[in-house]
This record gives sequence, structure tokens and C-alpha cells, in this order.
Amino acid sequence: MRAFGILTLSTALLAGCSFTTAGGLSECDTSADCGENQVCTQNFCVALPAGCGTHYGDPAADAVQIGAALPLSLSATNPDLGKDESEVQGLNAILLALEEINQRGAAGKKISLNFCDTAFDANRTAVQTQWLVSEKKIVALLTAGSTQTLAAADVTLKNNVLTMSSSATSPELAAVADKNGGSVGLLWRTAPSDVIQGKVISNLLVNDARFDSAAKIGLLYLDDPYGQGLFNVITEQLRTTSKIVKSVPYKRKDEPSITQGVTQLDAFDPDLTVVVGFEDDASLIVKRGSNTTNLKLGSGHKWFFTDSVKDVALLDDAAVRTQVQNAYGTAPATNGGQAFASFQSRFESTYSGTDPSNFSFTSHAYDSMYLFGLAVAYSQGTSGSVTGPKMAEGLTKMSSGTLYQLTSSNFTEAATALANNQSINVEGASGSLQFDEAGEAPSPTELWQVSGSTFVHVENIPAP
Repeated sequence: MRAFGILTLSTALLAGCSFTTAGGLSECDTSADCGENQVCTQNFCVALPAGCGTHYGDPAADAVQIGAALPLSLSATNPDLGKDESEVQGLNAILLALEEINQRGAAGKKISLNFCDTAFDANRTAVQTQWLVSEKKIVALLTAGSTQTLAAADVTLKNNVLTMSSSATSPELAAVADKNGGSVGLLWRTAPSDVIQGKVISNLLVNDARFDSAAKIGLLYLDDPYGQGLFNVITEQLRTTSKIVKSVPYKRKDEPSITQGVTQLDAFDPDLTVVVGFEDDASLIVKRGSNTTNLKLGSGHKWFFTDSVKDVALLDDAAVRTQVQNAYGTAPATNGGQAFASFQSRFESTYSGTDPSNFSFTSHAYDSMYLFGLAVAYSQGTSGSVTGPKMAEGLTKMSSGTLYQLTSSNFTEAATALANNQSINVEGASGSLQFDEAGEAPSPTELWQVSGSTFVHVENIPAP
């Protein structure tokens, strides 16, 4: 027995473990002492949740810990499906802003970003968020998508972690009780609510001469909070008009469900079909439609897409590209001001000429990170520490006062003003960031159109 005890201790030491005099057994000093997919937390090796473990930004122990839970992978179980290109570019926008902030510091603080890939899975998002809160001690979290943001908020809000999404557009977010006993809400978004986009789409279909011929309208929508939100707004707006509408839900990345939805709409024979979903599903919908009687280009049918379809990957397949020529779509608009011009130029030079305007929400992701940087400066400068509620309070100080374009060259001056408890006004790459009491920043909606192998800007439509 004694020899066995010596062998066990020797094995532990060889694995990087050691005994402490006060706290008992200690497995590790750093994550290098742990095995693959483990990290050292409070001197013990802890398994990482699937999709977590990537780190960006400043590695110093005193850096402000922020999390990002974003759906890069299209599937949690099938890596062959690849990545969502829009989300990849959204992360790139966040990392560009993070680098620019850390080059300058926010009231003396730098930021560490702990990343988890949610793979569009709400349950996985909740597990990852709990790990980020419990183990990484994040004070704020960046999210994407309505379903994942709601899942993350179930964890973050009760733990006083500020949460901001760059692409969660469901109207449900505005109704979430997010103050947790405090005076300021902890759930914010730079993306405008789909109450705006839904009304813009409905107004176009009813009042715009370009859509006069669309008497029968199909609505094929993703059966989740994002799709259901737009379904409710659009159908409510069209209910009292002369338009005849048939609405069909479908399940995410579910070929039988998508095929069934296309079949139902083919029988309805719409003049135009609005697709509410993501690019990969939209591509499959168009392909299935091209093999029907009534949903193909030759029958005179037209497609109309919502924001999450605006991804150049939609145009990679020649057959899909042919079917969607001249199709219209909507997305949150940018104002084309100084902040966007600066962001677009730096993004293209950093990421091999990629134009961020070919994807929805890249500018909103960039602004989200910058707003966190400014909120860190406010919290540190006014209280001497950085917490989620104090950062949220800082966000309420950014809608009045001296106007700053949210660019790298303006960051230090804007951050210094906030650290000195001065209110400022910011205009981001995504446009005006005039937040209301619910943490919403209403903005115009872009009408875009497919032309060849790209998207062209048609016009910006003011919020109804």
C-alpha cells in the first residue's frame, strides 16, 4: 500500500501536479499543466465546454474579462458543414475593434476576450455561458442571434453580467426583465428590433410600385424567436390589406422540413415569397424551389429575403445565383458616415479585401465591441473597478453631449470623457446609437438587391 501511494504521488508530480500546504491537493499552476481541452482553474484542471477555449486580446491577469458566444459553426456535431461566413466576419469585426481598443487602453485597462462557438445551439450556448461566468469571471458578454442571446441571458442577467448582441433582432428581447434589482438594464443590442424590419417589408409589399404585381405572398419563416418575431409583425401588418398571404414555418437546417415548406408554397402559387432565415437554409430553399412548378424563375415567381440571408455565400452556387437575380432583401442600414468609412477601409485592409457591407451586422459587431470598451473606461474611471452593472450605467451616458464618430482615432478622447463622468454622444459604423430605456437603438432599414455575383444598395428606408 505504501509503495502504491509513492507511485501515485510520483505520477501526479510528473503530470504537473503538486501538494499545497494550506489548500490540500493542487493539480496545476497553469493550463499548460493540464491535458488537452482542459484549463487550470483555482489550481484544478477543469474540462472546457465544447466550443470554448479560444482567447483573444490581452492575456494579463488584470485585464478585463469579457466573453463572446457566437455561432461560427453551422453544426455542433458535423464539422463538414463548415462555418457561417457572416458570423466569421462578425467575429473579425469584433477582433478589429478589440485590437484598436487595446492599443490605446480604456482608462488604463485592457480587455481579454474569451470566445465560445455556440454552433447555433441554444443548450450549448447556456452551458458555455455558465462556464464563462463561473470560471472566466466575465463582466460582459457579446452574443449573436435571437435564440442564442435569450439562452445566454438566462445565465448572465442573474449574475449581473452585461450582455450585448449585434444581431439578435427578435422583439422578445425588449420584454426581458433585465435589471436584476438594479437601476439599469443589462441586456442591450446594436441591432434594431424586427418590429422595424417587419413594418418596412410590409409597407414595401403594400405601397411600393415595385411590388404591385405581388397579390399572393408566401412567407417561409424559421420556426424560432427570430423567425416567429418577423412572422408576427409581417402578418399583422398585411392582415387588413388586399394581399393574400400563406405562412409556413420550417426547422433550422432540416431538409425534410424545408422541402415540405417549399411543397406547400408551390401549391399556393405565390407571386412573391419572403424567406426569413439564414443563408444556408435560404440557398436550399431556392434550390428546392427551382425544381417546382411555381417557385422557379421561369414561372415569374420572385424571392424576397430578410437580413440574415445577406451573405455572399448565397451567390456561390451558380444555380441559386441564377434563380435570385434581381431579388430584393432588407437589412439594418448603415449611414455611410465617417465611422463606417473608417471601419470599412480598415476591415478591407486587415482581412484581404473583404467588404464588410456584403454581410449583415458586421458593423453592428464592431460597434458592440467599441461600446464595451467605452463602458469599461466609464466603469474604471468612475468607480475604480469594472463590473457589469457599472458598464451598463456607462452605456446610458452615450446618447447626449459631444458627438464622437466611433473610430479608433476618437476612442481615447471619448473614453477619457466618460471616465470623467461626462456624457457623450456616439455615432457608430452601424449608424446612430441613440439607445432608449430598453437598450434599443432604432435605425433605418436598407433595401438591397441581388445583381450578378454581389448585392447592391438600393436605398435606406427610415424606421416607420
